[in-house]
Amino acid sequence: MSQDTINCLTSTDLDCEDYQILLGASSDGILLTDGNGVAILLNKAYLKLSGIPEEAIIGRNMKDVVADGYLKRSVILMVIEEKRTVTLTQTDLPCGIAIVTATPIFNEDGEIIRILASVRDMSEIYRLREELEKAQQLEELFYQKLEQEKSPDNEDEPVAVSSSMKEVFCLARKISPIDVTVLVLGESGVGKEIVANFIHNHSTRKENPFIAVNCGAIPEHLLESELFGYAGGAFTGASKNGKQGLFEAAENGTLFLDEIGELPLNLQVKILRVLEMHEITRIGALKPVSVNARILAATNRNLEDMIKEGTFREDLYYRLNVIQLQIPPLRERTEDIAPLSMRFLNYFNRLYSQKKRMSPEIMHEFIHHSWPGNIRELKNVLERLVVVSTGDYLDVHELPCKKNMKANTAAIQVGRIIPISEAIEEVEKQLLSNAVEEYGSSRKIAAAVGINQATVLRKMKKYGITKSIQ
Repeated sequence: MSQDTINCLTSTDLDCEDYQILLGASSDGILLTDGNGVAILLNKAYLKLSGIPEEAIIGRNMKDVVADGYLKRSVILMVIEEKRTVTLTQTDLPCGIAIVTATPIFNEDGEIIRILASVRDMSEIYRLREELEKAQQLEELFYQKLEQEKSPDNEDEPVAVSSSMKEVFCLARKISPIDVTVLVLGESGVGKEIVANFIHNHSTRKENPFIAVNCGAIPEHLLESELFGYAGGAFTGASKNGKQGLFEAAENGTLFLDEIGELPLNLQVKILRVLEMHEITRIGALKPVSVNARILAATNRNLEDMIKEGTFREDLYYRLNVIQLQIPPLRERTEDIAPLSMRFLNYFNRLYSQKKRMSPEIMHEFIHHSWPGNIRELKNVLERLVVVSTGDYLDVHELPCKKNMKANTAAIQVGRIIPISEAIEEVEKQLLSNAVEEYGSSRKIAAAVGINQATVLRKMKKYGITKSIQ
């Protein structure tokens, strides 16, 4: 406190009520004692911060308060002994960490007539300091990573800090050398292809092709020829030499069928035959061709529900589901957000020749965001920030529109009791309708809701959403 404040407190013009009003306005704890250390006046903040009952201190000497065990040491008694202002840090108070300062007030003869002590809660400041230290450690880790990762190609290496993802990759590593069919499940954007790539790269087939195909991104009338190929002259416009399909292209390697739930029933039968007989028949061909490709499949849909609806074959499901890997959404493995963010920041810094850094505020936003688009959304946000941010640090104010960074579930409702399958369709319809109004572009809608562009167009047609988009 300043000398002016002390002079005000010792003024004879102020009565006890004035003191109480003055002291009550302070968020710091304040205690006034006489020259011998007997408590005369205090405020409510002092009682709260010290945890000492009012009756245990008012009118009592601080020696007795210490003797009663309310304090381990008293700064008031230290002032009486040393006859000077004393400041110390106390960690045994209910508030946690506090800075306590006591100032002696002398009369004309140099005798101590009053001692004014103030208690300031420092727990929040110390907490912020710890957060800053963690942020600095995080930044240091990032720059260590920056030195280690000399190539942006490393962005596809798996990140597994959370226990749930460690379990996923532990099982993936165990089954990689065995040519067993694997079904990878998880929401859109969680990294199913990364897991499939990991299995391939740790298998005996790693020197041979890894081919990924999104079954929902290829128009239905083209998908069969893409997967199985066709014989020469099989249809109008077909090459006279025919064309090799993806099953043949993946010979001795791995074929990853992403979004397997989007396959039409007629192709599901043919996929089942490949899994059971290890052979395919090109469109227009008479003889089957043997193929040796390991099949990995993935979907964000509930295949068991689709079986009940009659839209997915039960026999194919069990043939695919020999080994199942369930990838948790990003919101359930927040420990992975920081390392993933650093990896993407590193990648986009290199790609766009930038040197952006991560601020503690923006990392806090990332960790507490629900990430409906999972890793794909996080990567998209990081790319945008690296491009649009103006300072050395990514700024939380430069995040995409807040309504895109916060879950807004209130706008989407199912207003009656209906079967789950119908409720899912109702939510999809409302979500896509909102997205069409917001973005007006199928590419932007796909990025926002976490599905591919072809699926957006197909679902819009399904739900009768006719508004023109780009």
